Amino acid sequence: MQLTRTTPAALSRVLKRVSSLNPTYSHIGVTLDPQTEMEQHTVLLGTGQATFERGKAALRSWQTHQSRWLRLYPDDQPPAEGQTVLVLLTGAGLCLAFGCRVVRVLDGVRQYGFAYGSLPGHPERGEELFVVEWHPDDRVTFSLSADSQPAHGFYRLGRPFGQLVRSLGTRQYLNSVRRAAQ
Repeated sequence: MQLTRTTPAALSRVLKRVSSLNPTYSHIGVTLDPQTEMEQHTVLLGTGQATFERGKAALRSWQTHQSRWLRLYPDDQPPAEGQTVLVLLTGAGLCLAFGCRVVRVLDGVRQYGFAYGSLPGHPERGEELFVVEWHPDDRVTFSLSADSQPAHGFYRLGRPFGQLVRSLGTRQYLNSVRRAAQ
């Protein structure tokens, strides 16, 4: 976690520093394993190919990470395996930057998504998976799966606050894709 300014130069410095770091967990790709027990949230976006394409476009443009208090840097390229990004929590003139690395991209005819994992300094250790799926019965859903835990003992002390931020983030992710798919 790094407290930083939100200027492009400051964010680029932080991004450069975390880009050379390895993920903080060893089970890369765990969110893609259907046998893994993890936190999962799914919302119905609607039906049909047009809804799927809008949901896919929302993920490709990182709309999940665009709100008054949550941003992503850089957000000008779609998710790509190996790409490092900063998740930014902003408010009261402050910005906390957390490094994540895209570890998988799913790009099928009826499914699109990506998984990213935490880098050192992130308060959580683990991975999140974001997937839009067009099912055979024509339903289109957006699912968020997470397999993570507090990264350090210090973060365990602040777990109630961390859980609040995580809950707000989950709602932000789900609602942003739902809105974009309409």
